[in-house]
Amino acid sequence: MKTSFLLLLATFACSFQGQAQSSPTETQAVVRQLNQLMRDPKKPKQDVTLTIKGCHAEQLIRDRDADVNTSSPLAMSFNNGDSGWAVKMDNGVFEMKMSFDWADVTALTYEPETDKDGTKHYQIKIKKSKKGSNISFDLPLYTTDLAVVKDITARLDKVRRGCKG
Repeated sequence: MKTSFLLLLATFACSFQGQAQSSPTETQAVVRQLNQLMRDPKKPKQDVTLTIKGCHAEQLIRDRDADVNTSSPLAMSFNNGDSGWAVKMDNGVFEMKMSFDWADVTALTYEPETDKDGTKHYQIKIKKSKKGSNISFDLPLYTTDLAVVKDITARLDKVRRGCKG
């Protein structure tokens, strides 16, 4: 009886663990949909993308029509292990990269946002905490469909939970 119970418990634990983790195929599907939703239709020369490799993510914001005028190119970066950021600016070009580990993300939420011109969309809010450092940043979602926002946030959260220790 004990053996049957332990076998049943182990089977349940394995199936639960498999449900909590996102497969690489599902992760890439989430990333593909997210990258489509992050494209601002009013800014065709701006790219906002997220890449995920295992439990490491990188957000890239690149604007090839930015209101940036410099006498010489400027670049700054900060690195703290597998997390960090880098910014590059040159005449008309702005680029920012932020990298982080999903294991450091403590919360994923979403909220509605209204641009200065009255355009509505959503933002996924990512809160990250590591060794006394708390950082929050947003992923814009150019949709007003709450069901889509809830779905993609839940799928991203599944990726995050799969990376917890």
